[in-house]
Parts: sequence; structure tokens; C-alpha cells
Amino acid sequence: MAGPALVTERLDTQVGSIELQRGGPPDGPAIVYLHSAQGEGQSLMFLDRLAERHAVVAPQFPGFGESEGLDQIDDMDDAVFHLLDLWDRLDLGAPCIVGLSLGGWMAVEMATRYPDKVGALVLVNPAGLYLQGHEIGDIFGRSPGELARDLFHDQDHPVAQMMHALNELTADVGKRIEIPFEVVKPIATTLAATAKLGWDPYLHNPKLPRRLWRIGCPTLVVHGAEDQLIPPAHCAYYTEHIAGARQVEVTDAGHMLPWEKPDELAQLVGGFLR
Repeated sequence: MAGPALVTERLDTQVGSIELQRGGPPDGPAIVYLHSAQGEGQSLMFLDRLAERHAVVAPQFPGFGESEGLDQIDDMDDAVFHLLDLWDRLDLGAPCIVGLSLGGWMAVEMATRYPDKVGALVLVNPAGLYLQGHEIGDIFGRSPGELARDLFHDQDHPVAQMMHALNELTADVGKRIEIPFEVVKPIATTLAATAKLGWDPYLHNPKLPRRLWRIGCPTLVVHGAEDQLIPPAHCAYYTEHIAGARQVEVTDAGHMLPWEKPDELAQLVGGFLR
């Protein structure tokens, strides 16, 4: 039976008021979803699927959506302390963290520093590493259309189509293309927030590889077989260097798995937790 629908709430934190979604059976296993640099979350079918059996919390990081406090965060250290504050205020204990890309990197940083706060990890196309010869693609200073080609295997996906439409609009200011504001706003604002965490060094922590041994919780690494942003070597490295981790590859899927394969990803997460 489906749990209560996800609802949007405001939560006062140490850095400011943030937006989050919560829902699902209150007595179900807790899952925290940490989003990517795209700031996905609102109306995300993947979260609705998870909330059918799990108590889901999906916070918007400061600088994304309507969440405040980005001026109080300078680096990944500050990001982890913000998450600790969130854990305490919501009395989360040691939930499963599902993190996509940037969110996967945050999840790993949390698990290496405070392993008692993480009960399980699901890392979906995670960032956080630098592997020579397998560098993460550039997300700064690129057109929406170029990013869409890296993020989506299915270029006909509605979000990919909107990104291509926005690309046409920016290329020809005289063209009138109707694009929903909720799509335009995240693209315009989230790169600045991502840059606070991953500009220099680019989307990785040089110290992270030698800390992975500290992760002791069950870990699932999910790789979109057609991911054009983060090379497959990154998922393989996490799987090899986190004790007991296993990897699953999802075919016909790119970087944005929660958008492209919501049902399949939710089934993988649910099966892993069971």
C-alpha cells in the first residue's frame, strides 16, 4: 500500500531556512535522498516510488530551490556539518542515504567522517573522485543543450527536451520559446551553488580515496551504462574500495537515473534494503 504523499516543508537550520520533502509510512525504514547539481527533487517520480514503502526525506541543499544559507557554506566540510545539523533536527539516526552525483559525493563524505550516522549507502553515478584518464566532464560554462547530451541517454525525455529548448532560446534572443519557470530557475541558479563545493578542485576531494576504508555500512553503487558525464571507472573505484560494496549497471540510462529510470531505480533501492 502506498504511504502518505510527499509534502514540502520548511526547516530552520543553523545556516538558514531550507526546503525539504517528506513522506511515506512513518514507521518505514528511513531514506534520505541527496540530489545532484541539477537540484532535482520536486515532483520526482522516483521519490514517490520510494515513499510507497519507506519514510523519505529529500532536502534541498542551500542555494538550490528555495533553500537559504549558501553564504554560510564554503566547502564540503561546511556541507557535512549542515547535514549533521539536519540529521539532529529531524532525529534521523542512521538512515540509508541515496545520493546522485554531487549528492553521492556528499553521502560518501558523511559516511567516512561520521559512519555511525549512515545505516546504508546507495551511490548513483557518484562524483567525488579524480581518476587520471577518467576525468569527470565539465558542467560549468556549457550550454543547456550540451549538458542534456551528457546527462540523458534519452534525448526525448521531457527534461532533456526542455534543456534543448532553452539552448535554442539562449542562442536566439529573438525567439520566443515557452519554458516552464521551474525548469529555467534551477538551471540558472544551481551551478553557482555547485561551484561553492566543487569548483577547485573540480568535483572531487583529493583526500577521499584514502578515507573510503572507514565506510562500514552496506553499500550499493548504481551505474547508468550510458552516463556521459562521470566515466564508469568512478563507480568501479568506489565498488572496489568500499568494503563489501556491490555494483549494479542499469542499461539504457544516462547520468540522471532518477529521471530516466524511476521505477527501476526504486526497485533496486528497495531490494537492496530488504
